[in-house]
Amino acid sequence: MSQLPDFIIIGAGKSGTTSLYEYLKQHPQVFMSAVKETNFFALEGSEIKQQDDSEEQTAHYPWAVNNLDDYLNLFREASGYKAVGEVSPMYLYHPEAPKRIKDKIPEVKLVAILRQPVERLYSRYMHLVRESREPKGSFADALNKETIWWRRNDLVTEGFYGTYLSRYYELFQKDQIKVFLYEDLRNKPKELLHDLFEFIGVDPDFEPATSDEFNKSGRIKSKKLDYLIGQNSAVVKTLNKVSPQLVKAVKESEALKRQVNKWRNKNLEKMPLDKALKLQMTKEIYRNDIELLQTILNRDLSAWLH
Repeated sequence: MSQLPDFIIIGAGKSGTTSLYEYLKQHPQVFMSAVKETNFFALEGSEIKQQDDSEEQTAHYPWAVNNLDDYLNLFREASGYKAVGEVSPMYLYHPEAPKRIKDKIPEVKLVAILRQPVERLYSRYMHLVRESREPKGSFADALNKETIWWRRNDLVTEGFYGTYLSRYYELFQKDQIKVFLYEDLRNKPKELLHDLFEFIGVDPDFEPATSDEFNKSGRIKSKKLDYLIGQNSAVVKTLNKVSPQLVKAVKESEALKRQVNKWRNKNLEKMPLDKALKLQMTKEIYRNDIELLQTILNRDLSAWLH
């Protein structure tokens, strides 16, 4: 019998949500939705848009789930697990998501992981560079409120964490919400995962393999290699049409998935974020929201301001 999840990771994008998803999947007491980013509580009843080449397109999520029956079907095999969850970073900033979650799963546990907002934005930009879908112009154009950087919900505005989390704290009890920082995931993953597992009610001493970096951003070094194994690989797209079962088998093999992930990561070149530009963006765009977030979390975030 299908059930609704009892915990949800609500974001933020490019802050470690994919890694948390992969680590949670390794825990024998945790069932995770096979679809990462179902976006159900944001897009229920909405049309699912397909991806196109438009720079203005802000909501192309062809894999998303927009009706309750399909959503419940994702958890049909979850019986017997101590914790059942999903990951959808869109929930953090979508205005309807908090109330929809509250209406359907009032006792749910909510997890957020947040990254210094300019660093998050730059990582998103480099992710789009990797896919040859970056906005025209330069990263510095994000300082201009009249540009695509402000119109798209996955760019500048996704970083207003304090504003978005306020909605959740208004609807849910504080002990239902757990907020982590990206730097904690990078610097002390074991401690973070222990706290996360404890929060969702599973064995906190389980240690997943955390050596792999998932959903890495960067500029592609070899287009030939990307053609073969990249996330938008033409070879994989062809195999999906010719032999979808083979592609499915590869995706379900943790060993193969990790190896492909390592090859993809080695084919990415990290481009450093200009420190002066980061400081300027932090001051002009995010400073007030970071200060709000500090108050909400009662945690010192002064390192994010410098």
